[in-house]
Amino acid sequence: MKKINVLFGDPRHKTVGFHSHFVPINIGYIASHIINQFKNNKNYQIEVKLSTDPDEIFNLIESENFNIIALSNYIWNAQLSNFICEKTKKKNTDTLCILGGPEFPAGTGARFIENTSENQTYDKCFNYLIERLCVDYFVWSDGEVAMLDLVNSYIENDFSSNRMRKNNIIVRGCANISNDKKKLLVGDYISRIGMEGSVKSEGRDLIPSPYTTGLLDKFLNGKYTPAFETARGCPFNCTFCDQGMDKSKITAFSVKRLVEEIEYIGEKIYKIPDGTKSISMFDSNWGIFQKDVDLAHQILKVMNKYDWPQYIECLTPKSNWENILKINDILKNRVELTLSMQSTNDKTLSYIKRTNWTTNQYLEFIKQAQKRGKPQLTEMIIPLPGETEETYFEGVQFMMENHVQTRTFGLMMLCGAELGRDGAIKRYELVGKHRILPKQFGTYFGKKIIETEKICVSTSTMNFQGYLNCRNYSFVLKLLGHPLFYPINKLLKKLNIEWYDFSRTLFDTLKTNKIDGKFRELYLEFLKKSHEELFDTKEECAKFYSEDENYKKMVEGSLAENLAAKYVVIGIINYNEILDYIFKVIKTMLIDSSKEVNKEILESSKKWLQNLYLINEIVEDKAYQNNYIIDLDFDFPNWLEDSNSSLDKYKYNILYNISFEDQKIKKIRNEIYAIFGVDQISAFERFLERRHMIGFDFLEKKYQKINLRAVN
Repeated sequence: MKKINVLFGDPRHKTVGFHSHFVPINIGYIASHIINQFKNNKNYQIEVKLSTDPDEIFNLIESENFNIIALSNYIWNAQLSNFICEKTKKKNTDTLCILGGPEFPAGTGARFIENTSENQTYDKCFNYLIERLCVDYFVWSDGEVAMLDLVNSYIENDFSSNRMRKNNIIVRGCANISNDKKKLLVGDYISRIGMEGSVKSEGRDLIPSPYTTGLLDKFLNGKYTPAFETARGCPFNCTFCDQGMDKSKITAFSVKRLVEEIEYIGEKIYKIPDGTKSISMFDSNWGIFQKDVDLAHQILKVMNKYDWPQYIECLTPKSNWENILKINDILKNRVELTLSMQSTNDKTLSYIKRTNWTTNQYLEFIKQAQKRGKPQLTEMIIPLPGETEETYFEGVQFMMENHVQTRTFGLMMLCGAELGRDGAIKRYELVGKHRILPKQFGTYFGKKIIETEKICVSTSTMNFQGYLNCRNYSFVLKLLGHPLFYPINKLLKKLNIEWYDFSRTLFDTLKTNKIDGKFRELYLEFLKKSHEELFDTKEECAKFYSEDENYKKMVEGSLAENLAAKYVVIGIINYNEILDYIFKVIKTMLIDSSKEVNKEILESSKKWLQNLYLINEIVEDKAYQNNYIIDLDFDFPNWLEDSNSSLDKYKYNILYNISFEDQKIKKIRNEIYAIFGVDQISAFERFLERRHMIGFDFLEKKYQKINLRAVN
């Protein structure tokens, strides 16, 4: 019996910490399916290895003889995956090198690769692969079936990728360059597994579980977040998404199969001290079907047994939103309840083929989520077609007036999405710039590999300056929207200052330099970096960051970061100084509106917040005062518990004893740097991003009321 050695890789740069902490379920499904299809084959036996670590992948290629290398191809690892193919071919040109994933001009779920009057998709796919001549085939249909056809074709051609190239072998669901390098060869479209029947058919159970078969055991070490794709496909055609081209029917795994996986994982993670407490549902619309509600009842049994998972990440469905509320209630209020509005402008929504809920539906969902104590977040994208600077701010105002925090993202012009194609670019006058993908770089065998993205910076309705205004404001809003600043929101409400009005006043203050301070320093630095990160071409971008001096800065964490995330973290690290600036703006707003300025309330509120959190103690490895007393003239912490009451009710002198445990600080530091790397800002950023799912109470110091003395 001949062995076929296959390496499945989902490579992730780790120069400054892994980009993704999710179990690589993508390659798990494909590997599991291939193994199953060959289990009764008397002539050939499939042996597989799976890896996400580039160093491990290169070591495996060097030390073992693989017949086939199959790698994921996303925007964040496309250059790395291609380089792995190049290294593989240097060792053995007959090794079959395969890429698959959404970063391909055909788009996800496409039925054809062809040129049309509007989009030259065939030419774009040809050009994409002509730049990657060490890639034998790109899988553009669903990977499980196409991969099986590739393996069988490889066997038929005597384990020689060179012979497949020479004979111009076409494989279903795949694209490859002809041997004379003059044309693109395209295999027929493949229907995904489980397409027969309805979404209830459970057709994807044909793929054995990569979890319960032990294939993914190496990733169940407590550091990776278990991920599930309960159903594949999306019924929506959003033009900014690389699944927007998907016309395929949604196919699903059975509830029985999924709960067996969750039980299997729960038993393993439960035994790991400080193991991950979360799972992630990768479905585009988890909760859209009744099967998802049925699954929740079964997950509850696992929760009751292991008190795990404690948090479930998901993408809230764009319809049937009542289901996700049912699921959350079944699962002990542990499900993520956020929405991606993208825009509130009707014209924009029609252009991007996005049908949002009605305003009344959205407001009812917000009301229901808030009843469950869920902080409400929504995503907006700039600059989408039809959106203007004015409509963007109107959308943010609508969200904030309904107690929803907005997170704004730049429009990625993905090569597989409609808004990344020639027709849309011309129609909406989209202008793109290139920038490095934060943390997505590395040096391998002396070669610097840089991953870049193309983002839109202006349209026919929003010019570049308008884009910058929205982006700069979104940074301020993201910092203010961090849970550590929530108490200020409550105070402003009581002072009759709207949260949106405050954010705009703060933004204008930062722009006009009416108040000096650390916040303005951060704001100006953010502006400068926002300009410097943009390049006209991806080649210019990669060249700049490949220069030794700039590359060193990237490794050190001072260059090529996610700017909004980085400066929010810097703001949190400088929490006390940011608070000082914020309270100066509040005071100015009260004076300008001829409202009463109660010094005791403002100063005591600020003092309390500046002494509440373990931030300096965590980020600075030095001795801090512990077990001390602060004196307040307004009992801010007590008022927060009763924030509907009058402020005057809590205007009295009060003492609090503040303390913290050194062991707690050491534990948090160890968690930060063990998982996320040694760079302070980068590590703290990822730590806070991950912890937002379960709250920030852990950052609070201990406090105890000492006495109460009435003031005449």
